[in-house]
Amino acid sequence: MPATEPEIIKKAAAGDRSAFRQLAETHQRFVYAVAVRVLNNPQDAEDATQETFIRLWKNLNRYKPGVKLTTWLYRIVTNICLDMLKSAHYKRNRMTIDIAKTVDQVHTTGGNHALQQADLMKAIENAVAELPHLQKVIFVLRDLQGLSPLEVSQILETTEDKIKSNLYHARIAIGKYLKQRYQTQNITEL
Repeated sequence: MPATEPEIIKKAAAGDRSAFRQLAETHQRFVYAVAVRVLNNPQDAEDATQETFIRLWKNLNRYKPGVKLTTWLYRIVTNICLDMLKSAHYKRNRMTIDIAKTVDQVHTTGGNHALQQADLMKAIENAVAELPHLQKVIFVLRDLQGLSPLEVSQILETTEDKIKSNLYHARIAIGKYLKQRYQTQNITEL
């Protein structure tokens, strides 16, 4: 019979590298998904994912069995992403990457449905990238990862009302961004 996650966590906390590797392999995909959505950059998301598991390894002995491991991992990865977003180095690198992406998008035009869907997804990513850090994290956790307001409030250690308020403002900002983008695009196509 395979070991349960609490048993694996206990072994990993005792220093069992194989058990820790099993935890990392089990949860790596969702940690990366959160990081890439918040940071909007695969390389930075890989760095954040790696740092998440380093911090998990270092602090696993402090894990409280009553807390879901995924909740703890969400908290770690979101804190790392927020730290990265706040750093001046990150902001300079992102500006360079965003300019390169914009140039690439100008060179690839077309009218098929798949391209329109990709354009919409890119527009949403760009809108999310412009949100204040806290709104960005809340939007990613709630709307893109599908967590409940209670889960998000536990991860960010704040009230559900603050989560709902920030989510409301994030959705409004994204809606305005999309409306402006597509109204401008429709005008230029006329």
